[in-house]
Amino acid sequence: MSISTTSCARVQRSRPAAWQLGALALLGLSLSWSQAQATSHDPSGHAGHGAAPTAQAGASASLSEGEITRRDARTGKLTIRHGEIANLDMPPMTMVFALQDPAQGSGLQAGDKVRFRVENLNGALLITHIEAAPAR
Repeated sequence: MSISTTSCARVQRSRPAAWQLGALALLGLSLSWSQAQATSHDPSGHAGHGAAPTAQAGASASLSEGEITRRDARTGKLTIRHGEIANLDMPPMTMVFALQDPAQGSGLQAGDKVRFRVENLNGALLITHIEAAPAR
């Protein structure tokens, strides 16, 4: 059997068209995905990041609770098992934080229950305020 020249020409012409069609479909999917991402992200929830509280009561209300699991005196960092950190929209977890003022952590040790404020300062999560939690 032989394939006619006309059949080969049709196949060659259809391949680029199929490739272009596939590329357009992929482009359409990626554009619709990026549009969905843009509309589902609500930047208004990030407006409070890094905002200073307006009153002492506001500062107290924005403190998160946690327990120090490790204190590294050499680096000035604390490992804290914490509850939700509302101002950063962060769920409960255990994390290492640096202190903005290392002197704040001098009286703290592993096992201490604390209340603290973490801020995102230039991409670094720093404890800007920390205090012993009131006894319950």
